[in-house]
Amino acid sequence: MRTGLGFSPQKPSQQYNSNEKLFLGLQNLETTAIATLQTQVLPVARQLAKAYNLHSVGAEDILNKSTAIFLEKIADGTYLFQGHAPSTYLIEVIKRVALRATQSREKFKEPLDKHHHIQDESWEEEQAHQEAAELAQRLLSQLGDPCQTVVRLHHIDGYSDEEVIQRKLTPYSTVDSLKMKRSDCMKKLLQLGQKWKTSINI
Repeated sequence: MRTGLGFSPQKPSQQYNSNEKLFLGLQNLETTAIATLQTQVLPVARQLAKAYNLHSVGAEDILNKSTAIFLEKIADGTYLFQGHAPSTYLIEVIKRVALRATQSREKFKEPLDKHHHIQDESWEEEQAHQEAAELAQRLLSQLGDPCQTVVRLHHIDGYSDEEVIQRKLTPYSTVDSLKMKRSDCMKKLLQLGQKWKTSINI
């Protein structure tokens, strides 16, 4: 797959009126899908470029690089569609690209003998957090329902057990039954995590 393509925002197409349709269009490298996504995200790209003082680089350049990275992640399976808006993920990629551009600019301002001392712990932490979140999404999708919903509501969405019961967000009618099911689901999730570690020889 090509990278660094000169994508540019155009008038978005109404055919991508759902997150899933837009994702499928991006997966197929449809020009109108890419244009729709970029049009959605361009205002945020401009804000980030301004915030990082990257006027010389330009918001469009940052957006194009980030879009190419995003499409690569779709192609190699790193990004898995979970129903969320693709624009949300692309914005995170833009933040990383903008941060890297800022770091590269700052490095050139330092004496050469100081370059090997430059570290970006916040970037490493953010990257580790993102990778962990992506792994958690993969493992959760393998659990299937009701486990996926039960775990997500409590550990990701932050709902209390009482809220879940009151809103009838799961098939369980009591807090105790919900807790028991979640405990069972967490055991399954841990088992999946262990299998994943074994598969990559950690």
